[in-house]
Amino acid sequence: MAKVRFTEEQIADFLQQSKNGVPNNVLCEKFGFSPSTLRRWQELHAQRIRGELKQTEKTASYVFLGFLISTLLLAFIFSKPVASWVIPFVLLYCLSYIRRYRALSAEHIKEGDTSLARSGLGADNVFYQLSWCLIILFLCSLGYLFAHLVLR
Repeated sequence: MAKVRFTEEQIADFLQQSKNGVPNNVLCEKFGFSPSTLRRWQELHAQRIRGELKQTEKTASYVFLGFLISTLLLAFIFSKPVASWVIPFVLLYCLSYIRRYRALSAEHIKEGDTSLARSGLGADNVFYQLSWCLIILFLCSLGYLFAHLVLR
């Protein structure tokens, strides 16, 4: 088996430099590895990130399903106001999911393209969009209730 020339930390540093805009050919010449090696490292890193994002989506699907079932059960067994106790937990999970998704996607996307990936055609993560929709819906309903109570 061939001796490993670079540690995982060095490879992570090379990938970070590449992500931050250092040209690939400059990195290859400076540290003495081939462009194909850098592409292989980038692809392995991208596969790891995609795997983590898929795992995060899978977990989110279970959590959102659990929130939905618990809300329906509480509404059927007790009452609608009791079922509304789930709302703060859903909103906290939405915020944590958005934060986790942004952190994972930022590891893979070049810094200048991050906002485009989250708002453009690349932002096709259903749970990311659902989380934002639930937060906006909650804020709108709070605004409506506040306006209704104050203007009355």
